[in-house]
Amino acid sequence: MSITRFGFKAILLGTACAFSANVGLAAVVTQILPATPSPVVGSWYESGVQGGATIGIVDLTGAGGNLESAQPLPTGAGKIVTPNDNSARAEAYTYADFGDAASFLGNVQLAYNYYKTANPLNASAAPALKLIVNSTAGTGDNYGTLIYEPYWNGPTPTADAWQAVSISPTDGGGNDANGGWWWSGGFEIGSGAGGPPLRSLTEWVAAFQTSDPTDFATARVVALGIGEGTYNPGEVSYFDGISYTALGGGQTWNFQAVPEPASIGMAALAGVAGLALRRRACKA
Repeated sequence: MSITRFGFKAILLGTACAFSANVGLAAVVTQILPATPSPVVGSWYESGVQGGATIGIVDLTGAGGNLESAQPLPTGAGKIVTPNDNSARAEAYTYADFGDAASFLGNVQLAYNYYKTANPLNASAAPALKLIVNSTAGTGDNYGTLIYEPYWNGPTPTADAWQAVSISPTDGGGNDANGGWWWSGGFEIGSGAGGPPLRSLTEWVAAFQTSDPTDFATARVVALGIGEGTYNPGEVSYFDGISYTALGGGQTWNFQAVPEPASIGMAALAGVAGLALRRRACKA
């Protein structure tokens, strides 16, 4: 993880209440910034980019096919590329105090959209949603990341078509052995290393409260992210429309590339030309 524990602490101490916004209005994200130990709430940052992988925002105008025609929030999207290297990975996070971990995880509704190209190296590769949980109490392993991978939550991800993912706090719970979130390790629970145990968010809350009740009592959800981890070589994927609703608040993020200056100029000229034509038509 590229953000330091100091960054986590600054977020927790600098935000008096849970981050909330109007979930009906999508916040437009025009760039994914380089990793920093002191993130600004509301921005998105690279994290753990290595092995030649990249993560950024692209304009899908002219991309063709389902990628352009079915994009959830036109005209742009986030893009992840991993070369043919098992060590390659690329993630992006937005950091804020999303709220008390037990309350947030037990009530949050999450959603995102992704598109993966056909990948003969790894058909299961697809963008994963991630939540970082952190506590300022204690000195042990009192933080970690919950990871939701499409591969563990249904059939092999469909290639070359946009997919809409919706996640409730209980998805993957009970007898659903092939669904849920895996854990990177922390709060006295070891890492799933990309796999089981898979649990729903409500089941993870119960597990943390049992394994490390003291530290977890002060835990907060401090980041929400998306990305491709290691052992997902040769992947080109896209994401957009990441959203959450919980604790009376929420947010949707719309990833949009900033138009090139030349494109802005051409658009302005086109607008002026169109206005002139309409004026001529009115005078005729």
